[in-house]
Amino acid sequence: MNLSFNIAKRYFFSRKSGGSFNLITIISGISLLGYIVGAAALLIVLSVFNGFEGLFISMYNKFDADIKITAAKGKVFDTSIANIPSIQKIEGVWKISEVLEENVLLKYGERQNLATVKGVDENYTYVTDLDSSIVAGISLLQIGDTNFAIVGQGIAYQLSIDPNDVFYRLNIFIPKRGVTDVLNPENSFSKAAISPVGIFSVQEEVDNKYVIVPLGFLRNLLDRKTEVSSLDIRLNKDANLDDVKEKIAAQLGENFIVQNRFEQRDAFFKVMKSEKVVSYMILLFILFVAASNTIGSLYILVMEKKRDLQILSSLGLSKQQAALIFKYEGLMIALVGGIIGLLLGAVLCLAQEKFGFVKIEGAESFTMDHYPIKLKMMDILLVFITVVFLGWLTSLYPAKKAKQLFLH
Repeated sequence: MNLSFNIAKRYFFSRKSGGSFNLITIISGISLLGYIVGAAALLIVLSVFNGFEGLFISMYNKFDADIKITAAKGKVFDTSIANIPSIQKIEGVWKISEVLEENVLLKYGERQNLATVKGVDENYTYVTDLDSSIVAGISLLQIGDTNFAIVGQGIAYQLSIDPNDVFYRLNIFIPKRGVTDVLNPENSFSKAAISPVGIFSVQEEVDNKYVIVPLGFLRNLLDRKTEVSSLDIRLNKDANLDDVKEKIAAQLGENFIVQNRFEQRDAFFKVMKSEKVVSYMILLFILFVAASNTIGSLYILVMEKKRDLQILSSLGLSKQQAALIFKYEGLMIALVGGIIGLLLGAVLCLAQEKFGFVKIEGAESFTMDHYPIKLKMMDILLVFITVVFLGWLTSLYPAKKAKQLFLH
């Protein structure tokens, strides 16, 4: 059995009398506590970021399709160029919805606001889960020849829209293509009125931007008979998102951009990941400061065991073996503290996930009243590796000092 490891284990677990040992015990205890608190905090913070990321993904999933196809150049493209029937035949594709978007001016009563009108066909309810986001009124876009609108909660608030008020209609103004009338500006706009019967809430960015209307209504207003802004696709439950995306991209070629649901919100997810990395680095530095106590405790231990090391040297212990004793000692402190911290952090994460005892201040304006959290095995592994690395790093100097004692 490894001699250096056995000696290190004896130093870690044994109890002896003497003032110097008590000092080492106190310092080692502080080091152990630093690893416990640091590892637990690191795991909890990473898990909270996972929880928020999962929460926002679920919110955007109600509005974003699995795959979105847009033109590489220009705002719109003709559906005949995309060859929708051939896309429908690709394995994994379930529903395809034609979508047309345009920036407009809205007027409701005496209030006005800019927004983006999104015209959708009958497949849109299959492609997204917008129906589950209705917070007022009903989810209805068309009955026969009568068109209705579903408005984002932010826009509804800004315009004071009441979906139950049948006397007020939402007026939509869109600039006519190629028409400019300085003398009579109203002639430069296409205008239509529609009844808002529902209000949806997904996420603030979406709620403050979009109004959903029937595709035919918006096409008539824009005079675009077969053009769309995008094709939104819903996949079968067992389909592989990346594989289907690659097949669609290969079929459409360079004239189209094919994005999965994460790429559609690329900026948001980049920010989330950047914040997670920055938080990890900050906590890593704090953990390193706490772990640096190990350097002091191991150094004092080296000084105390100077006579023991000299005796062991005379019995054949090499300088390398002496150094390994204190490397093992540092790793033991890190491992024991890290494992306890990971267990503590995991228990707290699971308790928060189940009971939600840590509340969000001002949660009445949010979709949940407690911090979301999600424990991932990759984060546990990352924290464990971090702790082991710090344990090895903080043992280097004491191990070097132990080797120097053999020169006297």
